Amino acid sequence: MKTIRIVILALLSTFISCNSSIKASKNISVGNRNDSINLYAFIGEKISVEEFNPNINNKVIEKEIDEETGDSVSVIRTHFVTDNAFRCKYKVVKNILNNLSNDTIEFLAYDHYGKPSFSEKDSVILYISKNKKDNYYFHQKYQYDKVFKDKNGNYYSYPKFSKDIEDLKYAKENIKGFKANFKDEKFNLNNLSPEVRKVYYPGEFYEIKNNFAIPIKGVYLNELINYRLKTSFKDL
Repeated sequence: MKTIRIVILALLSTFISCNSSIKASKNISVGNRNDSINLYAFIGEKISVEEFNPNINNKVIEKEIDEETGDSVSVIRTHFVTDNAFRCKYKVVKNILNNLSNDTIEFLAYDHYGKPSFSEKDSVILYISKNKKDNYYFHQKYQYDKVFKDKNGNYYSYPKFSKDIEDLKYAKENIKGFKANFKDEKFNLNNLSPEVRKVYYPGEFYEIKNNFAIPIKGVYLNELINYRLKTSFKDL
């Protein structure tokens, strides 16, 4: 007679990993396709962002072998998600890396702090991947870039930095960029030490004024996606 064991797993975060590795040239062009990278980058225009309870119907029955008896047993696993969960629908304005075939895309997003920051803007650069087993797209947690357009209609943004000093090193060596006016983009520095400020808001890319960091260098999409592939998504 088969026994049923209930195993409850409490997940501290909704970390989703991919098995693909980055093999793209650092000179990859906007619109390129690379099937070895499970990443889709695009400019998206918000249609809807709706919160849902990720812990409804969260029980999964799996088959395992009982170590003592050797019998096949059914194990009910319950996964608890502690993040806020959202169903997002966006219009695909422009594909940047790996084309999405439809003009709209739906994906899941998880955020530990509340509603995702990217949803505060009508249009942003988004980074999503595909769960090929269950056939759905999910947002790369916390990853997005604000998007702007110059007088000639070209899209651009500005580089952001994390505590990884290698990201800054790569940017200094590879990003040429151009002088841009981001006067409405201000980052409060009150709670950051001088050492941390230098890493997150380096002088080559930001101006410090009245205790705020303001971007001063823009990057077009080609440079931006190469920077992202070599830094934020280097471990995909």
